[in-house]
Parts: sequence; structure tokens; C-alpha cells
Amino acid sequence: MDDPRLRFGRIQFNKERKPTPPIRLDSIDVHVWGFILDIEESELIHASSLLSDDERARSDRLLSEQHRRRLIAAHAGLRMLLSHYCRQSPQHLVIQKASAGKPFLRDFSSIRFNLTHSHGRALVAVGNDREVGIDLEKVRPEVDVLGLAKRFLSGQDQAFIESGELESRHERFLQAWVAREAVFKAEGTGITFPLHHDHIELRGDGTEGCVILGAGMLKGAVRPVRFLALEPGWIGAVVAEGTNWMVSYRE
Repeated sequence: MDDPRLRFGRIQFNKERKPTPPIRLDSIDVHVWGFILDIEESELIHASSLLSDDERARSDRLLSEQHRRRLIAAHAGLRMLLSHYCRQSPQHLVIQKASAGKPFLRDFSSIRFNLTHSHGRALVAVGNDREVGIDLEKVRPEVDVLGLAKRFLSGQDQAFIESGELESRHERFLQAWVAREAVFKAEGTGITFPLHHDHIELRGDGTEGCVILGAGMLKGAVRPVRFLALEPGWIGAVVAEGTNWMVSYRE
């Protein structure tokens, strides 16, 4: 039986890489890609050559060599994926930022995307004429998730995290966290504090849910969330504009 999970794969950053056919993206689909950010030294120069001057400058400001390499891999990998939707070479794509900081493609406005990376892994969501947001976190058992929940999250979320099996508390905390992050990223704002006004609700078998907004002009608004089937130890969520969309895992 095929494994239904999204696997983190390796992107080959080398000049000899053969071109692949363009990727078709229907309006109902949200494509999700996962890839590994640890790349070989021999690939680093080519990966860096795909970046814009601003992206290279940002990577050069990082003090950690590991963080620098992973940032290069994340943004070079994003450009390589987007190039197949836009039918343009990765280094020639013009990625700009809106006033709130969300990146967009200047010359291909119908292709919407979002990138997230954590601890050497990355996810990219791509949509057609609909905003998307995605978030990824690594499960870290040493983290005091109950303390964090009491500090940042709503009473409803705290009850959700403390319910069920004790060994699943970290996963439930991260579900509440990545769902919020994905919602805010889809809306182009990034996560905003305080977070305790909002709460998460799961549906059915727990692969879907929604974030209920509880403050401001959007009080009471519902934002559908899809949780991703990832390799053990990782929690991810994706959000897209509207309700008539489905997630498609890509390799």
C-alpha cells in the first residue's frame, strides 16, 4: 500500500540538472512540496547563483554557517519549484514583497505561494489565483508546551492540548500553533500577538479544522485549515483562500 504521507526529498542543485516539463496547476488545487535543506558543498555555489542580490545579502548576514546554507537552499529550492509553474528560469523570477511583507511574483500574479522552513526541512504551498499560507514545526519533547500554551494561547486551546493522550500533547500544541501561523501567512500579516483571542477546532478525523478568530473586525470569522500528513516528528498545516480547494502532495 502506498504511503500517503508527504516525504521530504532532496533537490539537486547542479548546473547539469535536466529541465522537467511545466507543472499544471488547476484552480482547485493547492500543491504542497517538502524538501531537505542540508545540501552538499559542491551544490552551494550553484544554489546561491539562483538567488536575487537581496536574498544573497540576507544569507550573508547570518552568523551561523548552517543557517546560511539552509537559507540559501530554502530560497533556491523555492525558485526552482516556481520556475516550473512560470516556465521561466529560477534566477530570472522577480520576487517582491507586499507592504505587509508577504512575497509575490511580480510577473506571474496568478501564481501564489508560501514558504516555511524549520530545523533543516522546508514546505512550499502553491495556489492558482488564491492566497496560500503554510507552516511547519518539529516536535521537540524537551519543550514545556503547557507553559507556552498558558502564556500565549486561549483557554480553549489549553483544554485541547491537555485532552487526549499525555504523549500527544506536543503534537496538539503544535497543531494549534501551525494552524494560526498558516492562517496569518495566508492573509499576509504574519503571526500577531496576543494569540489568546483565537482558538482551534478540529473536525472529523483531525486532519481538518479551523481557526476561530476572536478579536477585532474579524471576530467570529472562521478560517479552514488542513493538517498535513508528514513524516513522524513533524507537524504542518496549510491554508488557502476560499473553501473549494484540495491539497495535492508533490514530489
